[in-house]
Amino acid sequence: MKKIAILIIISLIGLWAVSCRDSNEKTTGPDYSMSYTVGAVSFEMLKAPAGYFTMGVSADNRRKVTKGIAQPVALDGFVISAEPVSQALWTEVMGKNPSQIKDPQAPVDMVSWVDIQKFLSKLEKRTGKSFSLPTEAQWEYAHHLNGDKGFTSVAEWCLDNYDEVPEDATKDDYFVPMSLMVNPAGPEKGSAKVVRTTLERMPVESHTRRVKVGFRLAQPTEDVLNEDILGPIDGTVVKREKVDASSGLPESFTVGNESFKMVMVQGGTFSMGFNSTDSPYLDFKVPENEVNAHQVTLDDFAIGESEVTVGLWYAVMGSIPYLNDIKEPNKPVGNVSWYDCQVFLRKLNAMTGRTFRLPTEAEWEYAARGGKFSRHYGFSGSNDMKISMWNIDNADSKPQIVKTKKPNELGIYDMSGNVWEWCYDRAEEYPTDPQVNPTGAKEGGTRILRGGSCASRWDACRISNRSYMPGKNFKGTFGLRLAL
Repeated sequence: MKKIAILIIISLIGLWAVSCRDSNEKTTGPDYSMSYTVGAVSFEMLKAPAGYFTMGVSADNRRKVTKGIAQPVALDGFVISAEPVSQALWTEVMGKNPSQIKDPQAPVDMVSWVDIQKFLSKLEKRTGKSFSLPTEAQWEYAHHLNGDKGFTSVAEWCLDNYDEVPEDATKDDYFVPMSLMVNPAGPEKGSAKVVRTTLERMPVESHTRRVKVGFRLAQPTEDVLNEDILGPIDGTVVKREKVDASSGLPESFTVGNESFKMVMVQGGTFSMGFNSTDSPYLDFKVPENEVNAHQVTLDDFAIGESEVTVGLWYAVMGSIPYLNDIKEPNKPVGNVSWYDCQVFLRKLNAMTGRTFRLPTEAEWEYAARGGKFSRHYGFSGSNDMKISMWNIDNADSKPQIVKTKKPNELGIYDMSGNVWEWCYDRAEEYPTDPQVNPTGAKEGGTRILRGGSCASRWDACRISNRSYMPGKNFKGTFGLRLAL
């Protein structure tokens, strides 16, 4: 009996030890809540889903952030406090209120970045949850999602060390890599930290305390970047719809109050690159990136009758990019990066249930040439630039209303001039071997633009002309055309 009692006691002790171990183990994965109460003070969190945005411009895409450079950024999901940390919460956690003007409901200020780290440590002990300052990218993304609500009362500390943008830096050469930045967190070293307002980023030493400089809290969530988000942006496979172009009849779509047509293009084989019939002028030197002309075979596809307009962009996105005018809805949208196009396409597809995409470079050139009906013009639809395109000679470098020039053999407008059009492909030199449905290079941040623009000379508007540009770049003459 004594042995049995001992065994029972040992078993109970074992169970107790296992129970204690389980209760003390940290939970795996993100541990966050949407609301918290600390003492008598409560605060709410806002959820930001994993996604992509253009950092360095205002939430309405109309203004640039001072001392920032526009760049594409993708982020895992997180939660962020709906309001800056209040004086009441700081006092509850730290025991005293350092703010210059005392108001329990107002944001705490006169706290340094270093002070905040001590606050976060004490807050974790009170709540059992870990918090951090948001990275600058998280802070700006949250502002983009929520507008100015709650983001205008004070400047706010971010987690990042400050990265100074050289005065002579350009958006082409400062950020490396030139392609998408994923969960950026600033440079590894630096004494100055980032302080943000909606339109300005400032360097402030980590021990500095300032009036009207506060902060908010952030926590990671289980919502991480996945193939649905990163695939179209960073992938190398074009997700296509099966298109039957045998009828030749265009397909019409309506989004909101905006209608557009997709022209059916029967597939075939053509010579891609510069051909002797392509130049309407004799005194012309062929750029190296247009040779070698090589055989390309394409399946059926559909392509936009016109460039995407300001009106269609607004119907899908609810806002328009910088320097566009909603009072001119029939002009092509401009100032969009390749990555902006991917966000637009994802939203358009969600609204329509279709698989719109950018055309591949080969599809673009084949359609610009007129497909199976090509008459081998140098520009899309004609050798006469006056009737076929808007360029620097007749457009005063300003985008013009779409479909006001002569269409090409397929009934497609403005494939020469008006705005440059992003293609899906990463840039690469032409191969010599025959290709079937090519999609460009497998790596790199440089993408293809085609067609020339209202600010281009005639030679840039030729069908075979190619332009390479980092996908993060946007200009008033950078637009897009849809494909299926």
